[in-house]
Amino acid sequence: MTLDEPPGSYEICPVCFWEDDLIQLRWPDWYGGANRPCLIEAQQNFRRFAACDERSRRHTRPALNDEPLESAWRPIDPDRDRFEPHNVALAPWPDDRTLLYWWRYHDTGFWRHTYKP
Repeated sequence: MTLDEPPGSYEICPVCFWEDDLIQLRWPDWYGGANRPCLIEAQQNFRRFAACDERSRRHTRPALNDEPLESAWRPIDPDRDRFEPHNVALAPWPDDRTLLYWWRYHDTGFWRHTYKP
């Protein structure tokens, strides 16, 4: 991973030029906020031209040897991963924002699976 701060720090990834945004992490189909594309589109863009969007290509670089992906990391799969409806909070924000990382959980409901309103 390239970011040193916890999720929501607004750090910019030097590899893809994505600005860390909690709203877009929680609702990855959210257009607006810190980034022009939504997170799902940015991941697709990265596969096509190695940046979160085409105009950011000049600001990117390859990942360094000491910046490996987490072994379980994978792009968001809308058919597998169940995020909250757009701009609807089904649970309070988790204290540990890394719980929003979809790739770390086998349960496709992520951090909300233990929340009981």
